[in-house]
Amino acid sequence: MSHLPTNRRAIIDALWHGRDPFANPPDSLRPLDLQGWRSLHPFLDEAVTEFHPRVIVEIGAWKGASTLHLARSLRAHGVEGIVIAVDTWLGAVDHWADANLFSELATENGYPSLYRTFLANVLREGLADRVVPLPLDSVNAAELMRLRGLTADVIHLDAGHEETSVAADLRAWWPVLRPGGLLIADDYDSLGGRFPGVTRAVDAFCVAERVRGPWAQGGKCKFVKRL
Repeated sequence: MSHLPTNRRAIIDALWHGRDPFANPPDSLRPLDLQGWRSLHPFLDEAVTEFHPRVIVEIGAWKGASTLHLARSLRAHGVEGIVIAVDTWLGAVDHWADANLFSELATENGYPSLYRTFLANVLREGLADRVVPLPLDSVNAAELMRLRGLTADVIHLDAGHEETSVAADLRAWWPVLRPGGLLIADDYDSLGGRFPGVTRAVDAFCVAERVRGPWAQGGKCKFVKRL
């Protein structure tokens, strides 16, 4: 895999054919809405301070709370990094199965409009210079990254919660993570928890790839790709 420069302009050129997704925003932005889950987790801050990442990929961005936390941390610690936020912004199975979560998709004319909330949050927080959204499903986003020769120093995986989808995400994104890079997975609970499929998929993957870890804390786990 070739390695492209990792400044924001190069990433926009590689993923968006030079068209900045935050250019020409709508005249009226949605109110700030940073609802999320474990968006301020210490693993996220440690990823910035310990790895000094040039490229962070977050798979499953929702409204952008953890995306923005990572971007703020990069800025606060003087790390010249970018967060690539991968999401369809169409929700996962649980968002469609749960009436309360479904309402968060903010459907308009029969189609979710959650991306507009994400866009508004990034712009209102003044962090568009640190964030590049990529509105693709996880597997296709990983393939595009590979095609464009982009690697990640840190990956934060918080997409689907079923064992098969988590296993697929891990397989798809592992080649994108540079050797020595960090992968953080959300919804991990060694006691099973609400999403036991996440834990089973992560544990099986770590055994298969013979990586150290995972180390777990407060609903997330992390492990490092071997050099």
